[in-house]
Amino acid sequence: MNIVQHPSPNYGSRNGWKPDIIVNHITAGSTASGALATLCNPAREASAHFVVDKDGTVYQLVALDRAAWANGTSNVATDNRYYGRSKLATVRDRRVNANLYTISIEHVCVSGGTLTTEQLAASIDLHRYIIAEVKRLYGVVIPVDRAHIVGHCEINPVTKPNCPGKDFPYNKILEGLQNVAITSDTSGTVKIKRGGYYTAKFSGANATQIQVTAGTGDVVTIVPINRGEDKLAAIVPIGKPGDMTGIYTTAPGGQPVKQFAAQIV
Repeated sequence: MNIVQHPSPNYGSRNGWKPDIIVNHITAGSTASGALATLCNPAREASAHFVVDKDGTVYQLVALDRAAWANGTSNVATDNRYYGRSKLATVRDRRVNANLYTISIEHVCVSGGTLTTEQLAASIDLHRYIIAEVKRLYGVVIPVDRAHIVGHCEINPVTKPNCPGKDFPYNKILEGLQNVAITSDTSGTVKIKRGGYYTAKFSGANATQIQVTAGTGDVVTIVPINRGEDKLAAIVPIGKPGDMTGIYTTAPGGQPVKQFAAQIV
């Protein structure tokens, strides 16, 4: 994706922590220029890794290997930003500044967290880019779920209760990420002999999180195997010669997609 570099001086070290949570925000103002000016002003001591404008333009302010000053928590129990007030168990359990292990995205505000069509598409692409880059840089896979793709209000519910807003499209972002195409190493009809099996390989973003199922349960049994970035599945015949069934993959929260057919011979 095309990312416009707009460096901010407001960042720190991750102190050895690896990022595994993406935190979504909305800006206080309604323009990208205003947000960039604020988040790049050293006197404001605030930043974000990215800003997504209403027209879909994405700006990067802080490198992913650095801690942007966006989601900070405190270890002082009387502080309103105390980590113990977070709605997220991960934040409460880690007991360190959440900036150390989070990546932040600011969305130029429309109203209540609603995103424009262009903004939503760009945000989905940006989430996908972040997930791929974190895996490349750190070997960490950020799960596509609401425990790891969150809002600022879940980090700091007292100081930021309305960020990114009640209408922020978390589910649409998750659906967009989960609907990345999963491909199979085969198509058409695979013929499998009784007493044998066929090992199918499925690839794509988060392939190891998919479920592999048969359309007809008494024709084959499926033994799933995770290996590296791919999902393998042994298709084992249990029916009689001539029986046939479709083999489907389902991403978390998605709909089954037929990949190929299996026939017993």
